[in-house]
Amino acid sequence: MLHPSKSHHWLLLAFIFVMALSLRGPVVGIAPLIANIEADLSLSSSMSGLLTTLPILAFALCAPLATFLGRRYGLELALLLGSVSIAMGMVLRSVGTLPNLYFGMALVGVGIAVGNVLLPILLKRDFPNQILQLTSVYVLMMSVGGAFMTGFAVPIAQWSPTLLPQMAGWSVALLGQLMFILPAILLWFFIPKHDSAAVPNSTATTPMWRSPLAWLVTAFLALNSVMNYIVNAWIPTILAAKGYDAAMAGLYHSYIQIAGMAPAFVLPMLKRYFGRPRQLTGMAVVAMLLSLIGYTFAPAFSAIWSFMFGFGGTLGFVIGLSLISLKTHSVREAAALSGMAQLAGYLMAACGPVSIGALFDWTQSWQYPLYVLIAMVIVWAVIGWFVSAKET
Repeated sequence: MLHPSKSHHWLLLAFIFVMALSLRGPVVGIAPLIANIEADLSLSSSMSGLLTTLPILAFALCAPLATFLGRRYGLELALLLGSVSIAMGMVLRSVGTLPNLYFGMALVGVGIAVGNVLLPILLKRDFPNQILQLTSVYVLMMSVGGAFMTGFAVPIAQWSPTLLPQMAGWSVALLGQLMFILPAILLWFFIPKHDSAAVPNSTATTPMWRSPLAWLVTAFLALNSVMNYIVNAWIPTILAAKGYDAAMAGLYHSYIQIAGMAPAFVLPMLKRYFGRPRQLTGMAVVAMLLSLIGYTFAPAFSAIWSFMFGFGGTLGFVIGLSLISLKTHSVREAAALSGMAQLAGYLMAACGPVSIGALFDWTQSWQYPLYVLIAMVIVWAVIGWFVSAKET
């Protein structure tokens, strides 16, 4: 294996972390603009829900494509293709027509799927002794990108008519997100290139699709993804319905992304005092349950609920990823379980935003979707209780 020089070492890390900025934000960053997009393009809630459903479907369906590209062309070239796909999708969705908006979001999803699958493998291949530390920073950068893209979406949309009156405000806000992925594309030309990719063989001796424990881990991660994507897709609209203006709703939405950074900093301390997975799972469940009850019955304190949901959701995601390693006995088993969880989990998550949008269209109230989310947390808690048991 080639070992990069010290300067290339830092360039490679810079590429990984800068690309990670665009692995969440382009999907969650459209949510504060949904009301404007619906008004301009005459969309129903279920139609606008597809804007977050399409990339989530791409996360699942393009995971095998990402593995193929990494094995066939090498990790570096495959990641360049993923970055270019994200950039092309960002440009296309800002054109201002419905077909381009949908196709652009799908392209963004394909590019993010490549990053989701291959960036962790790049860390494992070139930085095998710092995986935990660098993965924490990697997840942190995903949250930073999400926070910036959600927090500045509405202000940019409101200010843009004075600078670019020929474009809709939401189009300018979406196009502005291009500034996060372009540096990654530029950095790619300076990182060390390998002749082949170290993509692990995902064939395992254990038949994961027949394992009840594997399905529990998959269900735990899937429900976490469903709840996170539903809330990130609809919470600005829900808060607007409860009396907040668009800018404040977008700001509170960004609090979810900001709070998602906290587990990277406090997890070492939490593991010291609450080291068992079941205790950490309980903390994530309580934070998410209280936040959703708060959104439902005490929306005046939505800033607090956003921080709690962001912390609980990200902590649950970290626990779910760790369970893949804790509940398997070999690298091959872990790879098989990870692939199963991503494919099945994102397929389930893809149904969330559009289903909640359809439920609102039917009931004309956001209370019922919030009740559904509360019920989902309770189911998630039961699954978490069993899957986080010490025994494997």
